[in-house]
Amino acid sequence: MALRFTRLFLPAIFFVFLSSTAFAQTPTTCVVTAVPPIVYSEGLAERLGDIILKCTGTPGTAITTNLGVLLPVAITNRVDSIGFAEGAQITIDTGAGPVPSAISGLVTNQSITFAGLSFTFPPSGLVTLAIDDLRADVNQLGLVQRAPIQAYLSGSLALAPDVVTVAYPQQGLLATSMDSGVTCVGSPSPASVTLSNLFAAGTAEQTTRVTEGFPNAFQPKDATTDTGTRFLLSYSNFPTGAAIYVPDAVAGSGAAVPTSGGDLGTPAAVGQYTSGSHTLLLLRVLNADSTGAGGTLAALPAPSGSGALVLDGANPVTLTDGAGYAVYEVVDANPAAAETAQIPNFFAIAPGTPPAAASGGVSLAPVSTVTAASTDAPIPRFAAVQPPSDCSALGNCDASFYPLLEVTAQPMQVTAVAGGKRVGAGNITIKNAGGGLMGWSINIAYTNGANWIFLTQSVGINLAQVQVVVDPSALAPGTYQATLSIDAGMVAGSQTIPLNLTVNPAPAVPAVTINSITNAADFHPGPVVAGSIATVWGTHLSGSNVTVTFNGIPATLFYTSAGQINLRIPPALSGASSAQVIVTADGLSSPPFTVQLTAVAPAIFTPGVLNQDNTVNSPAAPAPLGTVLQIFGTGMPDNGAGITVTLQNRVNLVPLYAGAAPDLPGLQQVNVMVPADLKPVTSDLIICATGPGNQSYCSQPEPIALKP
Repeated sequence: MALRFTRLFLPAIFFVFLSSTAFAQTPTTCVVTAVPPIVYSEGLAERLGDIILKCTGTPGTAITTNLGVLLPVAITNRVDSIGFAEGAQITIDTGAGPVPSAISGLVTNQSITFAGLSFTFPPSGLVTLAIDDLRADVNQLGLVQRAPIQAYLSGSLALAPDVVTVAYPQQGLLATSMDSGVTCVGSPSPASVTLSNLFAAGTAEQTTRVTEGFPNAFQPKDATTDTGTRFLLSYSNFPTGAAIYVPDAVAGSGAAVPTSGGDLGTPAAVGQYTSGSHTLLLLRVLNADSTGAGGTLAALPAPSGSGALVLDGANPVTLTDGAGYAVYEVVDANPAAAETAQIPNFFAIAPGTPPAAASGGVSLAPVSTVTAASTDAPIPRFAAVQPPSDCSALGNCDASFYPLLEVTAQPMQVTAVAGGKRVGAGNITIKNAGGGLMGWSINIAYTNGANWIFLTQSVGINLAQVQVVVDPSALAPGTYQATLSIDAGMVAGSQTIPLNLTVNPAPAVPAVTINSITNAADFHPGPVVAGSIATVWGTHLSGSNVTVTFNGIPATLFYTSAGQINLRIPPALSGASSAQVIVTADGLSSPPFTVQLTAVAPAIFTPGVLNQDNTVNSPAAPAPLGTVLQIFGTGMPDNGAGITVTLQNRVNLVPLYAGAAPDLPGLQQVNVMVPADLKPVTSDLIICATGPGNQSYCSQPEPIALKP
């Protein structure tokens, strides 16, 4: 029985031994987690959350493996010349704390690979691996991102899960910007530039306000970055001689006294900051480049007696051809709160400077187009995008201190003729329905054709009425479209107005013709006098450029219309018996017309007789007997020689004055006394002048009203 027992018992013991040995081997498995932060959707090198691998395995087991991470966007860590990341690393914690693995990751577009990673499980059988400081081009997925960024892990380890969320993108900069509303009118500047002096001098000011899109969006520099969060303020199209001043330091909303420009609902104030308060503080970066990179921070002032730093310093922005920039960096912040800061911009502009379409903007900085891993691109860096308004985040979009664009206009439909004159399309009334000063500009986007719209005003401040005119002179027949965009900046808003132009074929060009030429006084047919005022009668005589020549000599024109031109015949024709007259209207000329000339041909204008009291003679205003009549006519000698007057039955009355009338060449004036013994009735007035052969030439009778 003992032998039987032994034979049965040994296999059972062996089975137990084999079973216990098999279960003593712990398979290597890693539970993957991450701590995903909120990151800038504007960011090109955003730090993602650390990826944690909690691995379990048999104590004493040595592991050598490769570990890879794949992202949906480009990995943008700084790398060495052959592509190994200098920042991202793996640490190994076997129980005594994390230790760098000394394994560099090789970056290839959207992936990073850590090859030859080795560790040995300690007695606890627990090892924690951490991948930290991994950076990515978050902006590659757009500014408004609804999905988190996930990392896909691979390697020989058993990973559960192999996909983890490493970041939640969100737009980090909100702002109130002066983007197209800079007030370019006369503005003084103080003799000594400080914030308090600029406020006291009344220097024109507009505020750029920056607000965190999420808590801890504005970060000071740390060991993994080149700089703290920076802001690039840009300026353009400023008039010659303008100066721009900005603060050296700006205290944010959590400071003892926040810096305030005074135009966004809080009184103007010089900021005060308390060292170590961990409230938002911006310092101007001196000598930064135009992307916002490089440079050195401006110095902070010494504390006042109360211990606060009074941030009264201000300095100019360098302008070249009306353009410049200023850069600020976050040097302190409250990581637990979404803060805001006001950056006053002061504009000193010469008196009398007309409104100009100057503009300004703000963006995160440094701005960059480097969207891949790089050996020298700055960290952090950002896409050059305009931030959305911060008024929603601050809950004051309806505040009365914001300018508000109000446009009154209708969609414009215009019909014109090819090659024709300009045609009015309509009016645009622009109004600031809010507070402050609202700068605006109008831009024209042509769907087809170009430069056929003209505005009476394309830039301005607050209220204006703009006339819109179309010019079809260079357009072929057809339909043309354009859009007029009125832009008053990010806060005040913008509006578009469509304009449709139908250009019809031009009608047949009408002929320019002369039908007759008379004196301009009584229009009586007959010869006219060189140097006198005459009228040309005809068809299609008007235009934007009209000339009349007599034997090639230009006449002086007084009035033009389609059927009539009033002019002075060139005096140089004196002595000629006739002349060839040609009218040219907009390049089209009439056939020559022969006009007869004579030495004298008196004619009295109707109405053209004034009483002594300068009233126009008429039945309602008769001339008293014994007073002087002032008679105006043409076709007479300017020296008054040989001129007589007949009134009623009195002939050869000698004028008190006869000769050239003042102010209008070709016009003559004759002053004559009305005999006191005439009958007080309406009578004919005739002027006669002695001509060739001592012959008398007389005017047509002009009725004159007389009274006792």
